[in-house]
Amino acid sequence: MANLLTQICVGKTSIRNWRNFLKIKMYRCTLLILCCFIPTHFATAQDLKPIIAKAMPACVRMWGFDTLQQQRTSAQFSGVVVEDNFILTAAHVVTPGSTYKIFFPDGEEAIAQALGKIELLEDRTRPDVALMKILKGKARSGVVISLADIHLGDPCISIAYPESLDQVQPTIRLGKIIEPLNNRGFIHSTALMEPGDSGGPLFNLNGELIGLHSAIEKSESANYDVPVNLYQKYWSALQKPVVYRSWPEMADTVQRQQETTSFTWPKAGNYTGTCVRLTSRINGQTQTVLATVIQSVVVSKSSMVGDSVFIYGKQGVIIARDKAHDLVLIRPSQRLKGLKIKRVNYPHPGDVLFAPVIDSIVTGILSGGPLELHKTTSAAFLGATPVHGSIPERIYFVRPGSPAAQQDIRIGDIIPGLNDSLSSHWPGDTLLLKLQRGSQTLLKNIVLIYPPQMLHDHPADHFIGGRSQRRDGFQAVYSTDIILRPEECGGPVFDAQNHFAGINIARFSRANSVLIGAETIRQFITDSLHEPIPKRSGRPVRMGGAY
Repeated sequence: MANLLTQICVGKTSIRNWRNFLKIKMYRCTLLILCCFIPTHFATAQDLKPIIAKAMPACVRMWGFDTLQQQRTSAQFSGVVVEDNFILTAAHVVTPGSTYKIFFPDGEEAIAQALGKIELLEDRTRPDVALMKILKGKARSGVVISLADIHLGDPCISIAYPESLDQVQPTIRLGKIIEPLNNRGFIHSTALMEPGDSGGPLFNLNGELIGLHSAIEKSESANYDVPVNLYQKYWSALQKPVVYRSWPEMADTVQRQQETTSFTWPKAGNYTGTCVRLTSRINGQTQTVLATVIQSVVVSKSSMVGDSVFIYGKQGVIIARDKAHDLVLIRPSQRLKGLKIKRVNYPHPGDVLFAPVIDSIVTGILSGGPLELHKTTSAAFLGATPVHGSIPERIYFVRPGSPAAQQDIRIGDIIPGLNDSLSSHWPGDTLLLKLQRGSQTLLKNIVLIYPPQMLHDHPADHFIGGRSQRRDGFQAVYSTDIILRPEECGGPVFDAQNHFAGINIARFSRANSVLIGAETIRQFITDSLHEPIPKRSGRPVRMGGAY
């Protein structure tokens, strides 16, 4: 069956599935490198932060904008500023001549106009090249366009704005090149993408631009970028605000260099005993999830742990739950040797991370934060909608099959304070409602649930394992590019120095997982046990024995 290769686009209606194309046939490239003639740059884990700091100021968030009506006109996408206030982005997100609002990481804004783009008549998903120009706004420093060839295995960094997170700061992801140029003319890498990232930049470890985000497949390793040399080659043609349906006749000369960049990934530590698997039952179904052993207790993801929980076949005792952070604290019946919190390390974007998942270790980097993820997909759902602005709230719609319908809430019922009551509750809570129906006053005990989830026909919604059910409603958390399944949440995360960084609390989207920091975990345990875990500020925290 043909692979679905989809431009990541943005929004719910601008999705392009390449169902009618033949399955991509991956080819193997044999690369002969004569090391004595090719300059090689070596980067360590500590080099990522200056690379990110160098490139990030030019990485922008954008959407269509009507300058007369002062209204937003499109979904969000990404881009990068280069020389003379030009912006490189993807063709499938812009229309030549239209105007767009530009948002920089430093909070500055600008107005830009889309110039030329290339979308071939026989395949409008190729080559996905577009150019923009800032019209209003101060002159900005642009990134350097790489003149170096890219090679199989080269490390690469993505800095873009996934729509799902809806943050003003970009998200960082680290990957490697799988194919420098596939048979459709794209760079194939493992740097994760999703809707909103379209047009975002891909950098080498010199902080130089090598590609622009274009498309994905279902597999998390299938991410495709437009090679930046296409923008260089057709730079003059792209100055005109037109759509090219064939390769422009006007082409510029592009000089290339031979250069490679290597990245030395730090070694993982010995995390034996820090991660265990919990088993419980939720709604009659067996549920497993990982957990972190800290001193004599176990911490995990509360929404995936039932009231009766087992660790290595022995029942544990639930001490406390924290719904705001989705944490549960458990005292095991057996003696477990885990990590010790001695100091708290506050992570930074670009930090290399290790996540033990029982019999393996998953790696990634810290992508962004601290950030707030508003309660949206984790909002308490009743299924009864009041008339907008009505006080007291009068119901005008009841969703069939919802908790409201099952408890016989009807259109026309008046429920004073309904909106406030729902905003302060979580799925699984029991809500006592006092409603008025004509001259009657009725009391209803209703168990709230998660809102109905909508999946779209886009690879970003269909990756293996899917999203965690509870994945938002958090404050002061961090995003990472660690690839986890929902049942692999709850386990510990360590940084490159093997210091405890926090706990994986959710798989948020195709390109993002959520980390709760070590300080939040320490405070939760201290508050629950009513006894302090030592905290010393300053140098990064080292956790337990050899950690």
